[in-house]
Amino acid sequence: MSISPPTGRKSLLRGAGSAAVAATALTALLAAAPAQAVIVFSGPVSIDIPDDVDGVYVNLVTGIAGIAPPLGWDINPYTAGSSPNGFHLWGANTTTWFSPSGVVGGPYPLAANTSIGGLAATFFRPGSGTNVGSQVTLNAPNLFGVRFTNEATAATNFGWVQITFGATAAERSITAYAYEDNGTAILAGVVPEPGTYAMLLAGLAVVGGIAARRRTASAT
Repeated sequence: MSISPPTGRKSLLRGAGSAAVAATALTALLAAAPAQAVIVFSGPVSIDIPDDVDGVYVNLVTGIAGIAPPLGWDINPYTAGSSPNGFHLWGANTTTWFSPSGVVGGPYPLAANTSIGGLAATFFRPGSGTNVGSQVTLNAPNLFGVRFTNEATAATNFGWVQITFGATAAERSITAYAYEDNGTAILAGVVPEPGTYAMLLAGLAVVGGIAARRRTASAT
């Protein structure tokens, strides 16, 4: 889900008095919108991670996932290989998963609001050499940072993936993910705020209603 501000703003900002007050508020909201619009958010999803060496392959741009690699796949978490709680991170390239410590061994799960991206960030493809299962919190969602090439734009994007772990290797799934679409850093767990856009739509309705009343008054 990519959110963009409405178009056709200029024609909505005509008028004076009460309309000007509403227009001022609307302009302030529109000025803030681009910062939110660069985040592409999956919304709640449920992508199971099979307990085997194949795991699941996911294309973060299209949302297509499967046990066979879909076109343009980006990430491939899998669980088999280390008992009893093995978990491994594979990717389309060697710089897929973010390790804030800058060490291939991790840890990889991130605290909420951790910045992902930038020149100082270090990404790896730890694969079978690193059992991330010892790092995660069971019976809870865990956040992981990713770096991938957006096949639609050929740009490098940064994002986060929320993987929810149960008590066993048979209970693991991707439950949300998000990425930025302009090559800047993103904060782990951060999504566009629906309230901002609800206020924006309310502002548009106010301005539209005032404009309609003014047209009616001038016609009588």
